[in-house]
Amino acid sequence: MGHVLKVSLPTDFSLACISGLAQGTTPETIADILHELGFRISTDCVRISRHPITSETKATVKAEDPSFAKELGSRLKDLRSGLSAVPIPIDTRRTECKKVHMSWHKATRSVWLNYGSEEIANMVAQKFNNGRYKCLGQFIKCSVAKRSFSRASHSHNPVAWTIVLSDVPGNAAARDVDDAIRASYDKQQHIEVGPISHQASDPEVSVKVRSLLEEYGQLENFYLGPTSQGKRVKAAARFMEEADAKLACSLNNKRLEILSGGKLTVTLVQSAKIKIQTKIFLALKSRIENERKTFTERHLAFRIFPNAHQGYTVLKVEGDNAEEVAFARKKLDEITAGMVLEDRKSAVWAPVLNNNSGSAYKKLKLFEQKLGVVLHRDKATSQIRFYGPPEKLQSAIIQVTEMLQQETTTSYEIDLKPPNFAWMLHGGFKSIEQALGKNVAIFNVVSKRVTITGTEQQFNRALAIMDGKDIIKPASLPDKTPLLEGDCPICFCEADNPVQTSCMHTYCMECLEDCCKSAASTSKDRFQVDCQGDGGTCSNIFSLRELKVHLSSSIFESLLRSSFEDYLQRRPDAFRYCPTPDCGYIYRNTASSDVEPQTYHCQNCLESICTSCHARHGTYTCAEYKDIASGGYEALKRLKKELNVKDCPKCTTPMEKTEGCNHMTCGGCKAHICWVCMAVFETSRPCYDHMHEMHGGIGIEPLHLEDW
Repeated sequence: MGHVLKVSLPTDFSLACISGLAQGTTPETIADILHELGFRISTDCVRISRHPITSETKATVKAEDPSFAKELGSRLKDLRSGLSAVPIPIDTRRTECKKVHMSWHKATRSVWLNYGSEEIANMVAQKFNNGRYKCLGQFIKCSVAKRSFSRASHSHNPVAWTIVLSDVPGNAAARDVDDAIRASYDKQQHIEVGPISHQASDPEVSVKVRSLLEEYGQLENFYLGPTSQGKRVKAAARFMEEADAKLACSLNNKRLEILSGGKLTVTLVQSAKIKIQTKIFLALKSRIENERKTFTERHLAFRIFPNAHQGYTVLKVEGDNAEEVAFARKKLDEITAGMVLEDRKSAVWAPVLNNNSGSAYKKLKLFEQKLGVVLHRDKATSQIRFYGPPEKLQSAIIQVTEMLQQETTTSYEIDLKPPNFAWMLHGGFKSIEQALGKNVAIFNVVSKRVTITGTEQQFNRALAIMDGKDIIKPASLPDKTPLLEGDCPICFCEADNPVQTSCMHTYCMECLEDCCKSAASTSKDRFQVDCQGDGGTCSNIFSLRELKVHLSSSIFESLLRSSFEDYLQRRPDAFRYCPTPDCGYIYRNTASSDVEPQTYHCQNCLESICTSCHARHGTYTCAEYKDIASGGYEALKRLKKELNVKDCPKCTTPMEKTEGCNHMTCGGCKAHICWVCMAVFETSRPCYDHMHEMHGGIGIEPLHLEDW
C-alpha cells in the first residue's frame, strides 16, 4: 500500500487545451514551447491527441497552478503564433456554482384608452387586471380611471375618463389592443399608443449581454431561452471558472444602453449532483418524486438523468439560493442512504448471506421482486440496507428474518492469516470447495475470512486441508486455479450486476463496492485499491477515474475521504475542515502563506468562509470579527498571557502549561512543541535536542547559584 505524500485540491490545478499544433508534435515539443513562455512543465503533464476525422492535433496540459490555463491563453494570444489555449474544467465536485441566470424586460409600450363613462372605464380596467382581457396573449396591468380632458381633439365630449395600460408588448399596435376588448359595450372612444421602451431585438440584447459576461472570464456555453408569454427574456451562461461566475454577478441591476436604460438581472446558480445505482433509484423513485413538489415550492429546478453512466442515474438540483440547494441535496442524501434492516435494534444478518449462489441469497432476490425494493448486502458490516418506500420496510424485516431463521444452520468462521489468505487465493479455496461440496464453504476476500456452513466434521476437515494434514490432490488442479470467465474474484461466483474493469476482470457490483469500502477502512494514511483478479496476482491498481465510473457517489466519496483524512489532521497549517456543523469539507489555509486571505465558498454547505481566520465574517476584516466575537480581542490576548495559555502554532488549539518540562504535545494536531519559543517538531526527540541546544535544558533542571 502507498503512503499519502501530498494532498492537492482541484482548485490547486488548471488544465489547458492547446490547439493549432502541427502533426507530429510531441510532449517534448510542447514542454519546450511552454519553457520559452516562462512555464516549467514536465512532459508527464502533457497529453497529445488527434481528432479521428479532421486529424487536428491538440495537447492538454495540466499544471499545479490555478492561474496557468488563463495565463497561457493570454500569452499565446499576445504572441500571435497561430497557437491558442483555452481552460478545461478540472473540477469533479458534486456541488458547483459556475452558472449564472440573466433576464431583462421585453420591449413594452403604454396605451391610453379614453371613455366617456367612469363606470365603463373602471369595468374595462378590472377585466384587464383579472386576466379576462389580454393583449397578444399576455396579462396587462391597468390603472383606475382618471378624469381628464379628452386626448382626442375631434371628441364631442370635452371631459373624458382615461385608463392606462402598462407593460403592453412592444410589437402591439392599436388594433391589437382594440381586439383584446371583446365586448362591444366596453369599446373605447379613443386609443393612443405610446413609444416602445427599446428597439433592440432579443438576440441583439443577448449578444451584448454575452460580451459583458466575457469581460469577466471565458464561457463554456451561453443559452438564450425560447420566446415565452412572460414579460422577461431569460438566458443562461456557464463559466469555465467559479470565480469568474461570482464576479459576473456584479452586473446585476446594471442599466444597459441597448435597453434604453433598462436593468439587467444576473443571479448566481448553485447546482448539486448525486449519482446512485439505477436499480436503487427505481426503488426510491416514488420518494424522490414526492420531494419534487417541495423543491419547486422552494424555487429549485430538479432534473433526473437516467442511465447517465452504466448502471447509474444522476440527480441534479439547481437554484440561486445556496441554503435551499444545500437543503435539497441533504434531503436527497438522506433518501439515497437507505435504511438498515433491524429487528429489536439488532441488524438482520446471517453468515449464509455471504454466499452469492446460496438459497438465502436467491430468496432475498425474490423478496426484492415481490416488494419492489432493493435489499443490498453490506458484507463488510454484516448488514442489509433497504431501499424503497418506508411503508414496506417492516414487511421486508419480517420476511427476511423468518427466511434466515429457516435457513439457519451451524456456521463456523475461519479468520485467515496472510500466508493462509495467499494460499486460499492460489487454489486453496478450490481444494476446500472440492472436498466439502458446492456452497458449503464461502470465501470472503474483503474480510479475509472463510465461513463453513455445515457440520463440525466439515469445519474440522477444512482446517485440516488448510494446515496440510488432509491433502487433496486433484489431477487437474494447478497451483493457481483461474476463475471461470465471468466469475467474480471476490465471491468466486458468477458475477451479479457485472462490472468489467480495465484489466478485463468481472466483479459483482456489490463485491467491488465492498472491496473498496474495506480498503478505505483498513488504514487512513496508506491507501490503494488492487484488483483481486487472477487469484489475487493481477498487478492492476484501480485509478480514481475508473473507480468513479464504477462506484456510487457515496462509496467513491468515502474512498477519497479515508485516503487523506489522517494526512489532513497532521497538517492544519495547510488544510482546514469547514467549520459549519456536520459539514466536514476541506479547504486550503492561507494564514501562514504570502497569499492574501481569500473567501472559500464551501461546495457542501455553500457557506462563505475566510481562509485565514476560518470564520464567516462577511465584509468585516479578521481583526474586526475577532474583536466583535470575543467581546474584545485585545482583552482576550492579555487574559491568555496572564493564565499562561498559548495557541498551537500549527492548528491554533489553546494550550495551558502549569508544570513539567517545556516539551508540549498539541491535543489537536499532535505536534511536538517547544514551549519557550513555540518551535514545532514532528516527533519528541528533535524537540528535546532543540531545547538542550537553544535553551540550555528542558525547563526542569535545578537552579545553580551562578545563575542568579
